[in-house]
Amino acid sequence: MNYFCRSEPTEIHPQPFDPSVRVETFIASRLSSGGRKAALMLRVATMCVAVSMAVMTVALGVVNGFRSTIVEQVAGFAADIQITAFGSGQAYESTPVLYDSVQVGAIRQTGGVAHVQRFALKAGIVRNDEAIQGIVLRGLAPESDTAFLHRHLIAGRIPAGSDSVRHREAVISESLSRSMRLALGDRFEVLFVDDGAPRRDRLKVAGIYRSGMEEFDRMTVFGDMGVVQRLNGWSREQIGGYEVALQAGADGDETARRLTETVGRTAGAESDDDWEWLWEGGGTAVPELVGTETEGQRLAVATVAERYPQLFDWLRMLGLNTTIVIAIMLIVAIVNMSSGVLIVVLEQTRTIGLLKALGMSNGVLQRTFVLRSVRITLRGLLWGNLAGLALCLLQQHTGLLTLDPENYMMATVPVRIDGWQTVALNAGTLAVVTVSMLLPTAWIARIAPEQSIRFQ
Repeated sequence: MNYFCRSEPTEIHPQPFDPSVRVETFIASRLSSGGRKAALMLRVATMCVAVSMAVMTVALGVVNGFRSTIVEQVAGFAADIQITAFGSGQAYESTPVLYDSVQVGAIRQTGGVAHVQRFALKAGIVRNDEAIQGIVLRGLAPESDTAFLHRHLIAGRIPAGSDSVRHREAVISESLSRSMRLALGDRFEVLFVDDGAPRRDRLKVAGIYRSGMEEFDRMTVFGDMGVVQRLNGWSREQIGGYEVALQAGADGDETARRLTETVGRTAGAESDDDWEWLWEGGGTAVPELVGTETEGQRLAVATVAERYPQLFDWLRMLGLNTTIVIAIMLIVAIVNMSSGVLIVVLEQTRTIGLLKALGMSNGVLQRTFVLRSVRITLRGLLWGNLAGLALCLLQQHTGLLTLDPENYMMATVPVRIDGWQTVALNAGTLAVVTVSMLLPTAWIARIAPEQSIRFQ
């Protein structure tokens, strides 16, 4: 007895399918490197992309390290912005500024300002039986921010400032301590010259710091502002000027412009028409009160970049050199990738002709080989990032590469990794290399199916 099983007909629902995308992706992932020559060239191309990426990462890390270190260190010694008497410039024997609490309050309220403090300077000479060294005694006020000194303090303590009691304790650098053979608790004599008459004072070493900026370390001594005022023959209300620290992310030039307007309004002018705007140094706006000298003080507002233009010109030169290095590394990566992809195209001539005979267009074939180059580039970027970041982190934590402090103002090569900058560098490199691969893959359009199938 035969039994038959009947089944209901099954309804087939077709799924959407994009054959060109699937085919070119599949071919790009399965495409062999061709012969041994093509495989070797692709390995060389991958290595070149990796080396280029590593070099660009290290170059950016070093330039960022120099820029951030110099800006932070110099600002630690001389603040982001200084407000001093007009004409003082970089002179250590400056015209005093009369302290004005109303003016200080207005400065604190200016956009971009994080902190305001008084300061005063006095140049002097320290000597012993074997050496002589010029110094600048930087007076610290009670409100002075000593976070910079605390970060770099290696021995001792930082004396607390006071407006009522003067103390003769000082914080000296390790280089000055070594050259003058000074230890904690030692007293040393400093010779000051004021109007041709020499004056001597004895200071006690309360702390020793090391910032790494040898040029500044060698000559900067931190002491009590009251001592500096006495040496200058100033009253308690007379100071060298104001130091301004910026808020995180604030623009120094814009904040300086606002401060120029602020000190102009608070120095005796009744309206904007009472002020003339002068220019001092590298383009610093200086308010000058129109009228008699007693109507107000002439003050100059200068950023750290304007006070030390040679340092920032050097940083700009480093940035230009880094741009050149990145351009060269991109050219190297593009040339090697182009050579590798072109050899693969030539060795896959029969495959290309066969696919053309089956109806595949030149555009799809070109995208196939571009996708192949993208895979190679991504592999090179991965290894390049690993190598570059590893070298940066090694230098950052060990200081393996050293510098001559006399020429570079720091003892080791500084490195700083910027995450967003690294991402942008990778994305830009991938985009540039990928677009450049359109030129070698354009050779595909010249391959004729009837000739390429017989190609050996």
